[in-house]
Amino acid sequence: MRFDFRDLELFVAVAEVGSIAKAAERVHTVASAASKRLSELEVQFGTSLLVRGAKGVELTGAGHALLVKARTLLYQADKLEQEMHQHASGIRGQVRVFANISAIVEFLPDALAGFMKLHPEVNIQLEEQVSSTIAQAVADNRADIGIVSEPPLLEGLVTVPFRADELVLVTRPDHPLNQYPQLSFEQVLDQPFVGLHADSSLYLLLSRAAADVGKPINLRIQVTSFDAVCAMVAAGLGVSIVPRAAATPYVQSLKLVSIPLSNHWAQRQLLLCTVKGELHAAAKLLLQHLRLEMTT
Repeated sequence: MRFDFRDLELFVAVAEVGSIAKAAERVHTVASAASKRLSELEVQFGTSLLVRGAKGVELTGAGHALLVKARTLLYQADKLEQEMHQHASGIRGQVRVFANISAIVEFLPDALAGFMKLHPEVNIQLEEQVSSTIAQAVADNRADIGIVSEPPLLEGLVTVPFRADELVLVTRPDHPLNQYPQLSFEQVLDQPFVGLHADSSLYLLLSRAAADVGKPINLRIQVTSFDAVCAMVAAGLGVSIVPRAAATPYVQSLKLVSIPLSNHWAQRQLLLCTVKGELHAAAKLLLQHLRLEMTT
């Protein structure tokens, strides 16, 4: 078919006003051009759509059938145009976010809740990954925004600070280490540890720190979430190192103790990571919202 939506708009206008000349004025064209387009439309369909007379035009049976379909198509096209404008403005869309578990547990729940309240038609696809995987996903366009704990080494990515993330040692209240106001990682390596799963950023960070001092981590048990870590610590299965903000609710509810670490890597800076260049509108809105969260 070689007609377009302008042909359908003209045809609907003719049907509604009963005159080619008046319909031409309505769609901002001249009567001769409108008449020619309607004739070409009839040729395209291979049937008469209009009966032309001295007092105007009437629809044929085929014309009445086309009128119903044309109105439906024009309505759907208008809705499609509105939806695309919404996508272009960021009102509607989907944003893919990859982040480490610290960001997901500590900072993103409130930040994303606030964003989605402002933009209810934007959906967020959130995945937990380690920093290296996050950076690669952003570079490969599998993620729009990444939140990492280490500056990416890949070209074509830009980062801005997001939130500070302090790591602390968590113990039971009767643990002998509680007498110290601050500890180094080296001082606690001989303790039985409760750790996160092996694919987590925190596990990889602690594994590298242990390798740097030539000692293994004495892992008693590994779990998949910070609440499970704290529950295992409360049960006496070992100590653990977790972000302070993530541990605080469980420290209070399970009556645990958190002790600051003196190691420089215990003071982490989470970073927002994107590709250089323009993000799509919804992702740009979310990035702006997260950057605003840094100042609140």
